Amino acid sequence: MTEDQFFNDLQTSLDQAIDHAKGKPSKARTKKVEIKELALFTAEEIKSLRLQMNLTQKSFAALMGVSIKAIESWERGTNQPSGSARRLLEILKNEPHLAEEQKIISL
Repeated sequence: MTEDQFFNDLQTSLDQAIDHAKGKPSKARTKKVEIKELALFTAEEIKSLRLQMNLTQKSFAALMGVSIKAIESWERGTNQPSGSARRLLEILKNEPHLAEEQKIISL
């Protein structure tokens, strides 16, 4: 792709995006995506999930990418997981063996 072709493609894409944003008919491809609201987890649910996965607080912290202190505070109910941690907790709640299947952990 030459520099002129790249510029022309980029200009066309930008024009389509602007037309779409203004509500004008355009050739821009769009797709509506619905994202499920983040789940809330109680301290008991977090601890139960960790125990179901047969993980120590240290191992669970490593899996979640947070400190052991964070896991302790979640399980005491003094702090709530962040949005991304809540999404990961939801995934693990639905598929507790996923981390092992993906070779993120080995038991």
